[in-house]
Amino acid sequence: MPTLALIATAGGAYLAAMVVLVFGGGRLGSPLFFACVSVAVLAYAAVLFVAWNAPRGARRTFVLALLLAVAFRVPLALPQVNADNDMIRYLWDGRVQKLGINPYAVRPADPGLEFTHTDETRNMPSARHRTPYPPAAQLFFRTVVTVSDTSRAMKLAIVLCDLLTMVVVWRWLVATRRSEWLTLAYAWNPLVVLESAHSGHIDIVGALWTAAAVFWLSRRRTLLAVVAYVLAVATKLLPIVLLPLFWRRVTLRDAFVGLGLLVLLYLPYATGADVLFGIHNVVQHVRFNGPVFRFFAWLASPDVAARIALGVGLATAAWCRWKLPVDHPGAWAWPMALAIACAPVVYPWYLLYFTPFLLLPSALPLIVWGCAVLATYVVWERVSAGGQWIVPPALLAVEYALPLVTAAGLAWWWRGRRRPLRAPAASRSRE
Repeated sequence: MPTLALIATAGGAYLAAMVVLVFGGGRLGSPLFFACVSVAVLAYAAVLFVAWNAPRGARRTFVLALLLAVAFRVPLALPQVNADNDMIRYLWDGRVQKLGINPYAVRPADPGLEFTHTDETRNMPSARHRTPYPPAAQLFFRTVVTVSDTSRAMKLAIVLCDLLTMVVVWRWLVATRRSEWLTLAYAWNPLVVLESAHSGHIDIVGALWTAAAVFWLSRRRTLLAVVAYVLAVATKLLPIVLLPLFWRRVTLRDAFVGLGLLVLLYLPYATGADVLFGIHNVVQHVRFNGPVFRFFAWLASPDVAARIALGVGLATAAWCRWKLPVDHPGAWAWPMALAIACAPVVYPWYLLYFTPFLLLPSALPLIVWGCAVLATYVVWERVSAGGQWIVPPALLAVEYALPLVTAAGLAWWWRGRRRPLRAPAASRSRE
């Protein structure tokens, strides 16, 4: 099938699936949800085939594919946000900051804070818990609420960050002399489309800052790279494992500026509040879809398991710093991916942080994981029917087995390609 026809067919099916998901009332984890996601995954597989084998030229086809990627997000971004969405908490955290209240020092359910609520935030599920979101995320919430104190504005701001990430990935590929078609590996990713435009998770903002840091570091704009990296870490702490990749690639001045920025981000919130409480609470008490962490926590303790997750990420980044160039997407994806795999909580949207780097065929195991993890939304449907907040063991096994099998298959394929051909035995006959 010609490239244009393949892109148009796959894109049309993808867009139709997103429209059906929204207007068909497909709840997270419902049969309709999984039917629409399956269509999106198949369309994504088709566009990966095109991106990894794209002919040079065909500029109009590439532009069409990007416009379709934007179109996928439109029907998901427009509907009203549900009351149980995380964006409701983002909204409240931003609002209390405007009122001069430290979001780390209070809980939405505190009786004295009734005046801070609207009908939209009054019944949020996390009302009895302290905010887990770091300072750069808090500044993002406050900025959006200052512009418009509505959940729709919050979602549109997150979608804008997603689109900006698409632009950064595109420019990075051009700057590193790779095919711009690889941009579609991010732009069409079902995990990205759903978790940004549908669910509006803050992780996409962290992914933007991480992608920007890598772009600037590849172009030797080291100070900008460090600033973007600090903002990524202060949005969610996961990119801390990428620290070894900056070793001897930035100056001492850059490092001090980055450290100073991190202190300035945390300092306004540190008075009278424990800004790291959210991390401690997750490590000690929150569990979801994290079998590796559960094993080590059972073997030793949650604190030891958390150190192992951090150590795995840092060690992987150190190996990548030694073996891979700064502009290799895998150098940035794998440390975060392995750290998440060892984390106590592995929600689908946590994987957003490394999606800007799932661009090459070598990232196929992580791409498979990014699609497989969407199956955990079955838990949302089970809970609504009175079930437990636990991923079924069979599903858990499939989710983690698929990327491992894919990685083994890739290793076998590469080994076969690199194996030198044996020279034919010399003929004993003489002519």
